[in-house]
Amino acid sequence: MDRSVRARAEAFVRPLYQDLDGVSRFGDVERIEKIARSLFRSESSGDDHHFTLMILFHGLDRWLTKVGSISRASLIIGEGVGEGDLRQVSESLRRLDAPVTGAERALAAAILIDEAGVRGLAVRFSHARREGASLDEIAREEMDGPSRPLWLDARSLRWLGHRDAARKQVCAMVLAEVELEDAPD
Repeated sequence: MDRSVRARAEAFVRPLYQDLDGVSRFGDVERIEKIARSLFRSESSGDDHHFTLMILFHGLDRWLTKVGSISRASLIIGEGVGEGDLRQVSESLRRLDAPVTGAERALAAAILIDEAGVRGLAVRFSHARREGASLDEIAREEMDGPSRPLWLDARSLRWLGHRDAARKQVCAMVLAEVELEDAPD
């Protein structure tokens, strides 16, 4: 994607990733982009253009489906991002549970990998009270690990497995402390 188009698209989406408490979730987008780009190699500039838009809008999929959002985004971002581009992105984002293209599989895998590890566990722990769950309940749930969809490639499976093992280790430590199994003899 052309740098100026990327800059305009990023400037448009950044405020949409702002939470009510003022914390930006755009760091999540940047982290997931690094993972996704390491899993996918575009074969053309059109592939990269679509892939970049998917990454930038992946956390805004519900917003993108609201009436007027696509035309508003296209008008504000301007040249280089048409309504057709954003409709394709919206379609791709709806398929992330069962991705069809290589770009969709790379983004979906990146999201799974990002949520799978210790950082993802910390996010779950931080939301535990709001969900009405205790830390030990979350730790027990997380010991099972994420599901491994059949469409994941070998590299994504290894990465997910590595993060899964780290998460399970932390969960085991939390459970050991909760159950006082860590007491010295």
